[in-house]
Amino acid sequence: MIRLLLLAVCFLPCALFAQAAVSRDLEIRFLAERSPKDIGKVVMAVEDKRSEAFDLPSNYLSVPFNPLARTFSLRATTPDVPLATIVLPEDGKAFVVILVPAKEGGFKPIVIRSDDTSFRQGDVYFYNHCPKLVLGYVGTAKFSLEPAKGLVLHPEGARSENFYDVGFGVREEKGDRVLSNTRWPVDDMVRSYVFFFVNPVTGRVDFRAVEEFIPPVVKAEQP
Repeated sequence: MIRLLLLAVCFLPCALFAQAAVSRDLEIRFLAERSPKDIGKVVMAVEDKRSEAFDLPSNYLSVPFNPLARTFSLRATTPDVPLATIVLPEDGKAFVVILVPAKEGGFKPIVIRSDDTSFRQGDVYFYNHCPKLVLGYVGTAKFSLEPAKGLVLHPEGARSENFYDVGFGVREEKGDRVLSNTRWPVDDMVRSYVFFFVNPVTGRVDFRAVEEFIPPVVKAEQP
């Protein structure tokens, strides 16, 4: 009996230390594709533990947070209801969680590993949250995106004036319909997130983009 108690006492600090280590090591930022006006503040929760309450941004990425674990729930505070269950992959320490409205209520979380070297400065993450096929290009790099799918695009073929020709369209029953034709400057200091969705006001497919500033890597001076 005494041995079991000693084992329990020894294990408890280790478990608490492991939990604290997870909290310090992980970094997460949130971005809502769109957020209901009456949602209020939200918290991250693991069992009876709660983070400080915060707002869900939709026009920029949130400040970094340290989640309590790799699996946690996102909850509204007033009323206290669950909004999403978020599971972070085992690989990686920094993540962006994109929250898109779910049909059954709350959000569907899309977890992107932001410390993945394959998602580089200048890249674009596209997510199709509309029920139709989306087509597009950034420079000479083209993509097609089925509903409820996302992908990272590496832009190519910038013009000599240092911009990309950019076009988006949607496949309708009567043929492909152009959503936008524009130009984007070449900017290796940002990554972009582009959402395609059905505009609740017009009932038509629309899109919007959010940029994430990536600070330059400062090389250590040689001794």
